[in-house]
Amino acid sequence: MPVAPDLYSLKRRLDRYFWHNNSPEIVRLRDILNEHFGSFSNVAVVGGLVRDFAREGRSGFRSDIDLVIEAAEGEVATLAAKLGARPNKFGGFASYCRPWNIDFWALEATWASKSGHIRVCQLDDVIKCTFFNWDAALYDVLNRKVICNNTYLDAIRRREIDINLRPNPSIYGNLLRSVRRLLLWNLHAGPQLKSFIIENLTTECFHSIKERERSLHSNPVMQHFSDLETLRHQLFERERRVGVYASKTQFSLGLEPTINGRPAARE
Repeated sequence: MPVAPDLYSLKRRLDRYFWHNNSPEIVRLRDILNEHFGSFSNVAVVGGLVRDFAREGRSGFRSDIDLVIEAAEGEVATLAAKLGARPNKFGGFASYCRPWNIDFWALEATWASKSGHIRVCQLDDVIKCTFFNWDAALYDVLNRKVICNNTYLDAIRRREIDINLRPNPSIYGNLLRSVRRLLLWNLHAGPQLKSFIIENLTTECFHSIKERERSLHSNPVMQHFSDLETLRHQLFERERRVGVYASKTQFSLGLEPTINGRPAARE
């Protein structure tokens, strides 16, 4: 399936998946959302799901569910206790509701808000908080609404990934995700992302994230590069890129997006 031609088409893809799909796992997901999250007025899926559906539809989605809840931290903590969810290191909670891994957090616990970078008062503000521009989209599951800016799909069509909000708590984590996305998804780096990589991907960092990737992923791509300069050529010169890195299996590789560095790959 090609990139969604417009936001209405993206909404239809997501609506069909959540509300008109009767496969056992989706029926189970609806039950979970209704039973545990239905009492909140606004709950949105953030992360890889919206982006993946924008790119390829259902066939592109291979990740867990991340939810942001427009509610006080105390209310969300009460839900977490009820579900037996464990705190994660980014202010949210991780739960397993068979067969789904669901991470969730309160709107006001968003890292960019806690750190004073973005004033987060409603779900719409969360799209300002993602590190990558491709991740700046939400699906309000209860109100069946896509939340993103009007140019969101343009960058995906251009295959250009860039930085949405640069401050983040995990420079090494976002460098690794940048490398993997550019190579595995065969993308162009936008000007801000290119600057971020040049400034932070030093030789020492190169070796560190190379080891980190090997420990996190079953298909490390940085093992193909013996030095930083060779890697940079591949990252920034897409027309000369070795085609073997572009793969249709990228969505099963733990490449889910982050809210200002929050790693969905459970680092």
